[in-house]
Amino acid sequence: MSQEAMLEVRDLHTHFFPRRGIVKAVDGVSFSLHLGEVLGLVGESGCGKSVTALSVLQLLPGESARTVGGQVLLDGEDLLLKSKKQMREIRGHRIAMILQDPQTSLNPVFTIGNQLSEILVKDNEKTGGGVLQQAVEALRKVKLAAPETRVRQYPHQLSGGMKQRVVGAIAMSRAPDVLIADEPTTALDVTIQLQYLQLLKELQAETDMAILF
Repeated sequence: MSQEAMLEVRDLHTHFFPRRGIVKAVDGVSFSLHLGEVLGLVGESGCGKSVTALSVLQLLPGESARTVGGQVLLDGEDLLLKSKKQMREIRGHRIAMILQDPQTSLNPVFTIGNQLSEILVKDNEKTGGGVLQQAVEALRKVKLAAPETRVRQYPHQLSGGMKQRVVGAIAMSRAPDVLIADEPTTALDVTIQLQYLQLLKELQAETDMAILF
């Protein structure tokens, strides 16, 4: 395990500014995460776990939410000082995120293969069949049955568990150092939840990435 933290959050403060008052959604959160580690943020619903994750990636909703203090260090570099362009390069490549509801992460008008291929094309020079085969392999890696068929299907043709595996494949396609999994099993039944968590554990062991739950 690396001696230096891959991701370190120091005294993070993220506030919402409605028309009246201030909502301190994240108020002094600190933690560190090394490669190969799994860390869980624990708290009741609405306590700021998701806002913490969105703060790390600078994906806060609207103009009313702002990170007003602290540091988010990725391999020693403060992400809060990065430009929007720099953060676009970091998201997906260095840090990836799996959201609670897979439906919000998938475009309903494009096939699964199209959505995976769009990411893969950006990262290499392959086109056409080469990228489609890579998409099939990405789905196979997350143990999605019949990946050759799934790449030609649309999100509405898949079950909730299948869609969440697709989202996992998209997140893992760029081999991130850190994976943020924001309650990824919330929309799944108990049996599928266990299978999905086991899948993430296996992928983490294979890649040595860090996972934040």
